[in-house]
Amino acid sequence: MKTMKRTGRVLLVAALLLTVAASAALAKKPWEKIKIPELNEITMPEYQRVELDNGMIVYLAEDHEFPLIQLSATIDVGSIYESEDKLGLASMTGSVMRTGGTTDRNGDAIDELVEARGLAVETWIGQTSGGAYVSAMSEDLDLGLELLAEILRKPAFPADKIKLAMEEQKAQISRRNDDPMSIARREAMKAVYGDDHPLARHPEYDTIASCTQADMLAFHADWFHPDRMYLVVIGDFASADMVSRIETSFAGWERATNELPADPEIYDLPRTVNVVDKDDLTQSTIIMGHKGIRADDPNYAGVMVGNRILGGGFATRLFNEVRSRQGLAYSVGSSPGTGFRYPGLFMAFTMTKSETSEKATDAVLAEIQKMVAEEVTEDELAQAKDGILNSEVFSFDTKREILDRMVMYERYGYPEDFLQQYQEQVRNMTAAQVLTATQAVWKPDQMTILAVGNYNDWDGDFSKYGTVNMVDITIPEPALDIPDATPASLEAGMAAMVSARDVAGGSELTGMKSYYEKSVMEASIQGMDLTFTTEKSVVFPDHSYTQVKTPFGNQTMVLAGDTAWAEGPMGTRDLEGDDLQQAKDDLHTDMVGIFRSLDDLQCQALEPREVEGINCLPVYVTGVGDSYQIIFLDPTNQQVVMVQQPGVSPMTQAPVIQKVIVDEYGELGGMKMPVKMQLTYDDELFGTIAVEAFEPNAAVDTKLFEKQ
Repeated sequence: MKTMKRTGRVLLVAALLLTVAASAALAKKPWEKIKIPELNEITMPEYQRVELDNGMIVYLAEDHEFPLIQLSATIDVGSIYESEDKLGLASMTGSVMRTGGTTDRNGDAIDELVEARGLAVETWIGQTSGGAYVSAMSEDLDLGLELLAEILRKPAFPADKIKLAMEEQKAQISRRNDDPMSIARREAMKAVYGDDHPLARHPEYDTIASCTQADMLAFHADWFHPDRMYLVVIGDFASADMVSRIETSFAGWERATNELPADPEIYDLPRTVNVVDKDDLTQSTIIMGHKGIRADDPNYAGVMVGNRILGGGFATRLFNEVRSRQGLAYSVGSSPGTGFRYPGLFMAFTMTKSETSEKATDAVLAEIQKMVAEEVTEDELAQAKDGILNSEVFSFDTKREILDRMVMYERYGYPEDFLQQYQEQVRNMTAAQVLTATQAVWKPDQMTILAVGNYNDWDGDFSKYGTVNMVDITIPEPALDIPDATPASLEAGMAAMVSARDVAGGSELTGMKSYYEKSVMEASIQGMDLTFTTEKSVVFPDHSYTQVKTPFGNQTMVLAGDTAWAEGPMGTRDLEGDDLQQAKDDLHTDMVGIFRSLDDLQCQALEPREVEGINCLPVYVTGVGDSYQIIFLDPTNQQVVMVQQPGVSPMTQAPVIQKVIVDEYGELGGMKMPVKMQLTYDDELFGTIAVEAFEPNAAVDTKLFEKQ
C-alpha cells in the first residue's frame, strides 16, 4: 500500500513536471519577444549621369557630409584580351600603372604625395575590367584629378617596377598548388570552360618572362581611352563645376580607334570526371559543376533562392545533411551559377576525408537531385528569401557600391532598376517557381567532377561517374633555349669537362669517398647585412649533413639514404616525394658531385659566350634528375668561370636563374678549388661566398645521419 502511494506521488510529480515543461515550451522565449525592425530598403542616391564629348560616362553624386571626394574609374579592359603568349600582361600592366608612376612623376613621388596629403591612389586590371581609384580631401580635388588623369593617360612603366611585378607574379605561380581548394577551383574552370578559354587560362613563368615594357605600353594604348571609361564621383562638390574640372583634366585624350572584340563564346562541353592526385593530402576537395546562366535569364531569381536553400549559406541542405547528419564533410556548399557578363559556373563542393571521397560526392549529388525533383518547403523558402533580401542591404550600404553597380549594369546591358526588379521577384518567389528555375538550369547528371586528393586512399576510383582523366598540375619550369645535341657537340663538351676535372683534382675527385667543407656567405637582405656559415659533410653516394648557422637560428638538412629530414627552430620536418628526390639530386649537382660522376652525365658544348670578360666555352650538363647546369669554362686554363642552374628565390620561393661566379681560386685539400665566389639570382647579387676549409676523404661521424 505504501509502495502504491509512493508510486502515485511519483507519477503525480512527473505529470506536474510535464505540464510545467509543456507550458514553458509554449511560452515565448525572451529573445522571441524582441521586436526586430524591418531592414531599410536599398535607396538609390541622387545622381547625375553625364556623357562627355570624348565619350567618357560620368556618374556624379554629391555628398556634403564630409570634405572628401572619391573618384572611381572603370575601364573596358581585362586579361580576356591578352594574347596566349603574354598571359599575365594585363595584371602587371594594372599594377605598374600605379607603382611605376607617370611620365610626369614617378611612383615614389606619388607615394610621398599619398603619405603627405592623406590620399588613396590605386590601379588594377582584372579578368574583365580594369580600374583606378583616388580619394582626396575636397581641398586637394585638383591634385586628385591630376593624379587620376596622369595615371590613366601617361603611365611610365619603368624597368625596375616591371621587374618587381614579374617577381610577384612568379611568386604567385610558385604557390598556386599549395592550397587544394585553389587547385580545385582553377582546374574545375578549365574542365568546364576548356583549358585555353580566356576565363580559365592562367599565366606561366614563360608568359610572364616574355612581357616587356613595350608590351605594357602597347596594351595600355590599345585599351585605355575615354570612351571605354566610366567615372563615378562621390563627395563634397558641385556637379556642374566637377564636370568642368573633369573635362579640363582629360582634355585631349582621344577616343579608341578600334572596336572592342566580341566576348569569347562559352560552349557546353561534355561532362568529364577529373582527378588531381596529390599523395601528400589526407582529405579530398571535390567540385561538381557546369555552365550556368547570366543574371538577365528569367530563371535568375529562382536559382538564387534555390542556391540559398541548397548550399549558399550556413543552415542549408548540404550543410545539414552532408556535414551535420552524415558527418561526411569538413566544409560543403554551392554557388548558383549566375554571372552578369558571362554565364556563371553552377558549382557544389565538399571537403572530406580521403576514405569518404565517393560517399561525400554521392551525398552532394543526391541533394542537388532533390532540388530539381521536388518543391522546397515553405519554411526553407521564407528563410532563403529573408537571407537574400537582408544580405543585399549590407552589400549596397555605400553610395560608391551602388553607383559602381550602376556602371556594371550599363556596361553589360541591364536596366537601371535591375536590383529593384530582382528584389521584387525574390519577395514574390514561390516554391513552384524555384523548382521550375532549378529544373531549367541545374543538371546534376551533366555536372563535371574535379577532385583533388590522395587517390590511392579513396573509397572508390570515381569511374562510376565516367572515364577518369588524371590531371597533371605540374608547374612548367622556365624554358631554356638549348640547341639539339649532336655527336660533335657531345664529344667536345665531355672533353672540355674532363680537362676541367683534371685541372681541379683528377683522380682525387673521381676516387673521393667523402668530404667536409666550410664556407661563409655575406649577404644583404632588405637592408640588413647578414652572415651565414655553412658546414657540410658528405659520404657518397647518398649521405649528407648540412648545417647553416644564421642570425635567426641554425638550419640543418640531413640525407641518409632513402630518408631525409630538415631541422630548425620550428622543429623537425621529414622530406618526402619531390623534396626527398631533390635532396638526393643536390648531392651530385655541385662541382664536386659533377666531376665525381662525370662519366654518367651528358655534356654538350654550346656556342662560346663572354662571362666576366672571358670568352668562355659553355657546357650544358644533364643527367641528374630533371635539373641542369651550364658550366662556363675558361679555354685557356680549363677552370670553371661560372655555374648557371635553376634555383629558387629565398625571398619569394619563385624560380630564378642561379649563377655562381668564381672570383678566386686557391689550394684546398690538395686540389685547385674556387675559394671566393658571387651568388646571384636573376643576375642580382645575393651574397659573396668564401670557402674556408675543404677536406677530401674526411672522417665523417655516422651519428650525424641519425635522427635525434
